[in-house]
Amino acid sequence: MKRKLVLLIVLSLLVPLHVSGNPGGVGNSLENMQCGGACHGDANQNATSNLQLSLQPSGTVWVGQPAEITVQISGLQSSHAIDQIGIFLLSSTNANGDIPTTDGWSILSDGMGGSNNYIEYSSVDSGVLSHSWILRSDEIGEKNLYVSVHHGDNSGTDAGSPFFGVSQAFSITVEPIPENLQRIDPDYEPPRSRDVGESTNICLETIAASNVVLEWREPSGQTYQLETTQKDQCWKAELPEALTESTIEWRAVLEGEGPQQTTPWFSLVSVKPSWEADETALQLQSIAHLAFFFGLVLLLQPSRRKHDEFKEYVEESI
Repeated sequence: MKRKLVLLIVLSLLVPLHVSGNPGGVGNSLENMQCGGACHGDANQNATSNLQLSLQPSGTVWVGQPAEITVQISGLQSSHAIDQIGIFLLSSTNANGDIPTTDGWSILSDGMGGSNNYIEYSSVDSGVLSHSWILRSDEIGEKNLYVSVHHGDNSGTDAGSPFFGVSQAFSITVEPIPENLQRIDPDYEPPRSRDVGESTNICLETIAASNVVLEWREPSGQTYQLETTQKDQCWKAELPEALTESTIEWRAVLEGEGPQQTTPWFSLVSVKPSWEADETALQLQSIAHLAFFFGLVLLLQPSRRKHDEFKEYVEESI
């Protein structure tokens, strides 16, 4: 019986489990300004970056509606020999609890397939680096946003040191939205990523919109209109599949009683299918390992008793 148990356990250990990790590094994430003191080295050892940082919304910021916030970083290469740079979008400079989501913002898109406030660029060209987030505020009033950067430098007296820079406060006014203005449902969450080879069905819920046109493009490329159908206040369309890892953008043009409203360009990133670890399988594997070693112990105990009994018999005979 015990041998059958051990054989069963061994077979369970030999069965391949669907366990694998996602490729790539840590990369983009939700981070405070100092990354908890461990993101780019000890904050006390930082050198000061002299990159120029600016931030600007691309139009009126309505409460409950997506708004594009564009960050620009200039002075690259002329100020520092930079290979990689990390960009933070912040709601304060407390270095703790300063992610925009702690101040009434939702991050609908970070432009790279996620909803993070920290973005890494692994290569930097000379000139100006621009990056856009799509945010949504659920509160009316004045809000502050900041830009912060972490990077290295391959030249100068501080070469090899972690560099840090933070901008002044940029004031954003969140306006109340007119009652009859056509708009996206405040709870709508756009898709951010998908697998290569998959098309994407959009169901855009709107308020007070009599007509909606959906458009898509490759970044800064030619714009194409999508065939749209309506059911109640949900406007449906299908974004074409991508054959390789790439990014497309889409937006909605809303018509109604008020002036025409156009949403920001939402980024949709296509990535290779990732392998996810099966948590149940991992737990079963751990239990199987434990049972296996416990079974070995049980198997060894009878042979040891027989050895001890034989030893006692020999000693008594002598």
